[in-house]
Amino acid sequence: MVGFDPSRAAEELAQFAADLEQKAQRYGELQGQMAMTSASASSVGGRVSVTVDSTGVPTAIGLGPGTRSMDPDALSAEILACMRKAQVNLRSEVADLVSRVVGEDPAGASILDILAERFPNVEAESVVEHVPPQPTYAPPSAGSAPASQSTREPTVPGTFSRKPDRDQVVMPDEPDEDDEYFRKKSWLE
Repeated sequence: MVGFDPSRAAEELAQFAADLEQKAQRYGELQGQMAMTSASASSVGGRVSVTVDSTGVPTAIGLGPGTRSMDPDALSAEILACMRKAQVNLRSEVADLVSRVVGEDPAGASILDILAERFPNVEAESVVEHVPPQPTYAPPSAGSAPASQSTREPTVPGTFSRKPDRDQVVMPDEPDEDDEYFRKKSWLE
């Protein structure tokens, strides 16, 4: 080979090794900082807040006093919406961290692509109060036939048949001492 300089090749190889070592240090630093990264999000009005760790797993869920009277399905939807927002916030935190620690780098871009796929942007969600479905059972009218003459199918032995008034809520006329005790307690305690 004409013009091959072994000392120049050794210098280039040494520089390449030094660059790889610096890159490894930066990615080690990135890994450490990412492990300590978390993000939070709150619902409108602050009724619900969720914090996620560096992997997007919830580490804290805060419920404000306004959640006590919420329908469980609506509360669940609000918690999940906050979790998704926190995960998108996490993606933004990690993007800033990658940019600051390793800069423009294909491996860093790959990390961001994985997070973008895992935690896509959340549309502006408005949590609608959930109205529970109303029972469709109508009690029989006063002039209807007795239950023994009803048009219901006969019960097969060995099976269970639900009574038609299963959706009816029965409450005592007067609260007892247990009702009074638990009315003063919060389910959050």
